Amino acid sequence: MRLTRLAALRTAILVAVGFVVVRVLYRIVFGGADGPGMLLLDLPRVRLSGPFEHITLLGPVTSGGVALIAWSAVPFALLVLAFGLLAVVFDLRALAARGAVRGPVRTISRALVVAWGAVPALVSSVARVRTARRLRGERGVASLLVPVLEQSVERAIALGSAMEVRGFAATRRAEPDCERPASVRSASLGYDGSWSLVDLDLDVSPGTLSVVTGATGSGKSTLLDALSGLFQHVAGGEQQGIVEVAGVNRALVPPRETAGFVGVVAQSVRLSFVAATVREELGFALANRDVAAVIVTARVEETARRLGIQHLLTRSTVALSAGEACLVAIGAALIEHPVLLLIDEPLADLDDSARVRVIDLLDELAHQAGVAVVVAEHAIRGWGDRADVWLEVSDGSVIRRTGAELALRDSARTQPRHADLGPAPVGAAPIAEIRDLTVTHGDVVAVGDASLNLCGGEVVALRGPNGAGKSSLLLATALPTQRGAVFVDGCDVHAVGRRERPSYVALVPEQFDDLFFSTSVEAECRRADRRGNAGATAQLFAELLDVDHDRASDLASRHPRDLSAGERLCLALAIQLTARPRVVLIDEPSRGLDAAARALVGRAIVAAATRGAAVLMATHDEDFAATYSTRTIRMAAGRIEPVAVTS
Repeated sequence: MRLTRLAALRTAILVAVGFVVVRVLYRIVFGGADGPGMLLLDLPRVRLSGPFEHITLLGPVTSGGVALIAWSAVPFALLVLAFGLLAVVFDLRALAARGAVRGPVRTISRALVVAWGAVPALVSSVARVRTARRLRGERGVASLLVPVLEQSVERAIALGSAMEVRGFAATRRAEPDCERPASVRSASLGYDGSWSLVDLDLDVSPGTLSVVTGATGSGKSTLLDALSGLFQHVAGGEQQGIVEVAGVNRALVPPRETAGFVGVVAQSVRLSFVAATVREELGFALANRDVAAVIVTARVEETARRLGIQHLLTRSTVALSAGEACLVAIGAALIEHPVLLLIDEPLADLDDSARVRVIDLLDELAHQAGVAVVVAEHAIRGWGDRADVWLEVSDGSVIRRTGAELALRDSARTQPRHADLGPAPVGAAPIAEIRDLTVTHGDVVAVGDASLNLCGGEVVALRGPNGAGKSSLLLATALPTQRGAVFVDGCDVHAVGRRERPSYVALVPEQFDDLFFSTSVEAECRRADRRGNAGATAQLFAELLDVDHDRASDLASRHPRDLSAGERLCLALAIQLTARPRVVLIDEPSRGLDAAARALVGRAIVAAATRGAAVLMATHDEDFAATYSTRTIRMAAGRIEPVAVTS
């Protein structure tokens, strides 16, 4: 019997019991629980006034009244338990997946499968937002509502898109022309009559590796989504002209019908995982087509060997490192041996060794296996002569470039070390001390006996491979769970109150969108101003962006998630810097940013240091660290290496 099915039964029991308890508490709050039996509580009745005068709160609570209310909740509780018991005997998710392909409950079954995959993300979102709330010094359940809802919707959309491009609920399968992986003729792409890409012409040949580069928001992802069909059939985009993949008209044929020969790896691979384990994730597309289990197993083993991830097959998809998650996502896209493989920014989360491994893999797929590989990527370093075609998306056009041309321009954009920063003076007293800090996740030691001093005015780069413990160290420094581990200006941060802690240590996490609790930039700034002077956050945000009053006013009215990646990160920095913290921690500040956004964020980091704060940033980006840090510290296997290397 599978453990996941037993877990479903345990969850059903908890939900059933929880429903009965909540039902009883709800009735006690709204009108009491009067009835026969012994009087348990004699609560006064409270009648509300104004538009709520028809509502009465509290009242007497008796044993019989509680029993009657609990009994009224039993039918629903039994229904939940029945589903839990069915889940032990049958794989309900698989049944729903089959029902999504054919039959009278096809629409309901599709919704159930998406919802099934979104529930774990909802639990994860609550945990992440609770952490972000502590980082901002917030409290109250109401603050969870907006970010949890937005993240749940984001996960549901990503999950639905992932299922679509992997053939979920397909009723037919198109036949490919393998000699013509992709062809675009006089195509324009946009939304509501506003064209973001205009008059595109390009061909993708078999056995080639094409790299698409360009600024953030230039349209790289739009181009890939147009080739996958998500743009036209899921996102509601408008297309003029011709877009064909393997001879199939993309405007007429949805992604689920071309899943057998078009593989897609999304930008946020973790959001797109549809299964609980790596084995199930790799075999999802085949299992949904009712391919015989023995064939699915053989194909999964073959793909895992090809990628060198056999040891991950039993691993949970939520327990994968960034590099492992990227390889698993590529494996899931390769399971049906596609003609065209589309990958959106695969290197953004990876350390140097993982980058080399992924580039080597894509090179092999293109030039040995004959797959047409198209990669959207900001980072051009490391590709060397692997790419056959370089395309730059700029001002609504796709322009063919050479690797040497792009490398020369990228080198010219690299800024020298900032003149306002220098190494901390020898013998300078540290403002922050981390002493023998240890972090464990279950039985795994993520950080072991870490000790580190930070001085005001310096920017320290924390480098190391994926899984080294960098993020765990930053979080445990901002929210220490043990006494005597983190001191700022001689004060034990563990003993500092929730509201005061952000003025000692502030953390901008890798998922910095978690810090946004409101629906406009202006509301976010007002919320942060509760810890400081009115208007301070908005002013700091404008300073970090170096924008004029009109531009700042325009940004203030926008939703935080509608800003560019660099603007969003600067907003998160402004929120956390409003309390003027002595120590600023930033996790992967250049992740997924183009050259202009990297410079924007780099200047913001330097500005924090020049105000006297000590800045510690975890980064895989060697160039960013060399440009903006004053020294480098390295971690490996949860340990800080004893020798600090000057950048």
